[in-house]
Amino acid sequence: MEANKDQIAALVRTVSRFAEANRQGQAREFDPVRLGVLQQAAEHGPLRAGEVAERLDALPSSITRHVRVLADAGLVLTEPDPADRRAVLVTATETGRAELAQFLQVGEQVFGAVIADWTANEVVALTELLTKLTDAWERHGLEQQRAARRRHRPFGWSQI
Repeated sequence: MEANKDQIAALVRTVSRFAEANRQGQAREFDPVRLGVLQQAAEHGPLRAGEVAERLDALPSSITRHVRVLADAGLVLTEPDPADRRAVLVTATETGRAELAQFLQVGEQVFGAVIADWTANEVVALTELLTKLTDAWERHGLEQQRAARRRHRPFGWSQI
């Protein structure tokens, strides 16, 4: 049985509420783009700064600023790309990897405390469903967003 319009709308509202609840409090603690840059450098580096921008769907100039801050803090190293001296490769340092690991561990502790009264079965079920949702979004989300933009005029308030 396929989900009906009301069920899909309820899912959208629930996912949005979760995203907002999760975002609240974090904005004062860390910059999510900077975290993304560090994560990409640690998990996939060395990467060109442009590749990081592409992976994070961010403006290259923004990524350049974040890379500079992370490099100044000793969390990433930058070096010219031997294949293209105009490009910069970004790699996480051991300090950066340690900071990222600690950050992720704290996040797991916070999340664990939030769901402390959940059963293991509930955690497994939600993880499976969120994995399914994420996989579907990765396969179809971008193309569906582009199609929606072609069908509907831009929302003026979002362009300000």
